[in-house]
This record gives sequence, C-alpha cells and structure tokens, in this order.
Amino acid sequence: MESKNFVQHPPKRGEKRKFAVGLDVGGTSLKSAIVSSDGAILNNSFKKRPFNSQGSAESIIETFFQTSNLYRKMAERLGIEIAGIGIGMPGPFDYEKGVCLIPPRLHKFGKLYGLNLKQKLEDRLKLKEIRFENDAWTFLRGDAWIGKARGCNRAIGVTLGTGVGSAFMAGNQILLKGNGVPPLGWIGGMPYENGIAEDKISQRWVLARYKELSKQKGSVSVEEIARRGKQLQDRASLETFKEMGQRLGKILKPIASNFKADCIVFGGQISKSFFLFSDPIKTELQLVPSLKKIAPANSIDLSPIYGAAKLIFLGSGYKPQKLVFEEGFQKGQEF
Repeated sequence: MESKNFVQHPPKRGEKRKFAVGLDVGGTSLKSAIVSSDGAILNNSFKKRPFNSQGSAESIIETFFQTSNLYRKMAERLGIEIAGIGIGMPGPFDYEKGVCLIPPRLHKFGKLYGLNLKQKLEDRLKLKEIRFENDAWTFLRGDAWIGKARGCNRAIGVTLGTGVGSAFMAGNQILLKGNGVPPLGWIGGMPYENGIAEDKISQRWVLARYKELSKQKGSVSVEEIARRGKQLQDRASLETFKEMGQRLGKILKPIASNFKADCIVFGGQISKSFFLFSDPIKTELQLVPSLKKIAPANSIDLSPIYGAAKLIFLGSGYKPQKLVFEEGFQKGQEF
C-alpha cells in the first residue's frame, strides 16, 4: 500500500468533527482514506492498493473488508469513531440496496453480479452505515465539496478512463433527468457516430487512434502516449488528443447549453493529461453563455474519496438513486 500525508484542519467552532471512510473502487486499484466532516484527509490514511476486479466474489469482498478493517483499527488507536463507509462503484448497480448488476461479460466485477455487497459488508464489519454511489457521481460530489466545482450552481463532472462516466449536479443534488441530462446522467451512452459516445472518447479509442496514426504495432498505454506528446511533441499523440478534445467538446456543447452548466470538471486517469486536449474542448464550448469554468479536478485521485465519504456526512439528507434502465438505453454497458 502507498501512503501520503495530508494536513488536518480544525473543526469549526461549535461543530463536532465526524469521520468516515471513503473508498474509490476501480478495475485495477482501490483508493481509500479516512475523511473528516470538515474536509480533511486524516494523516497517513490515504492508501492505494492493487485490486483485481476480475477475481472471485470472496477475494473482492475480502479486499473491501481488509481495507475497512485497517481503518477501524487506525481509528481505535487514535480514539476516533468511524461514522460509516462510503463506496464509489461503477454501474450498473442498485446503489440503494447495494446490489451489483454488472454482467460477467464486461470482465469487471462479474463475479459480484446479483450479490448484495452492502449486506455482505455489514455482516462482516458489524457496521450499519455503508452507502454506495456511482463512482462518477462521487467524483463530482467530492469536487463540489473541496475542488474546482465548489461554489458552482450547476456542475457537470466527466470521468475519462477505460470508460466514460459523468454526473450532473444542481446544488447538492445529483440529477438523472432534466434539461440537458442524458438517460441516467450518462454521457458515454449517448448515440454518437453509429455507436455511442464512449466508443469515441475513452481509452480504447485513444489507443486505437494512436496506433492508426503512428503505425505502431506493439502495445502502448495511454500514459505513454501522453508522455510522448508532452515530452517529445509526438505528432500522432498530439493529433490523437486533439481529435478526442474536439469530439468531447462537440458532445458536451448541447448538453452544457441545455443544462445551463456553469462548470465542467474532468476526472479519471486520462484527465491527468488534460493539457493535451483542453484547447479544442474550450474552443467548442466558448459560446455556451452559462459556462464559467472548464478544468480538471484539483486532485483526480482524491475527489472520488471525498465524495464517497460525503455520503455518510449527508446523514438523513442522502437519498440513494435507484438504477432504472430506460427505453433505448444500452443495457449491460458499464457506466
């Protein structure tokens, strides 16, 4: 596990500091930390560990348990109480009941299909306050709390990685419908160029387009492609990210306009190379009158952890969203 230090801030006068564990669950890694209700990560609590989402249900649950139990022991040593655990998970997922609905054919969390993960963790941890939310939603929720989206009235969050996630927020409420909001708030599932948007702006498109332009036959990662663009001014890399930015800008323009967004923040691993595709996005979006800010998150790795923990601090004000497939929506697609 990796660990980092973060400075704690004193609680506001008259306010008792609470603590929660935030988990950001990815396909290959699990990031976590203890977060305080005043927006600080407890010193030495940030962890990143390898995670096999294609493993057995038992091994995945065991990883969740070990991580959560680590924080319970840490809290006992420090004399603090963990109010609950918030978990950001990709979908399809019944976030209210805590049941995984990701089909096995997606090769990620397939062994959890139909399993009540919430109940399993409650039984093992003897903890009743365990809440789930889509990982793109926890990203935006966290960034609206401590990041670039803070103070925004109508924000859009876009996560770019193996897939494309998105979230829409008005005030503190995640929206799944309304003007400019696609079905389930998922931009990646929108029809685009004889397919869906995710086919043209996710990791698999970046890899395929770069190989096409560079004529490279061997394997290469998105991180390496970005490095070549930044350090070597590699033409194929620069053109790939430019095209992705143009496509993303064109997809977002009518959405941001209809939603009347004042802020769009970007997360996910590809957004760590935002500087390579920011200009074409901003060019496409410059005529959206409501839009005041277009930027990557302050901390792409930490915003989802903050958002997951925030689920606990919302208390009774948290209203979990049910997963409902709508007509025309591509079932079985990860979002």
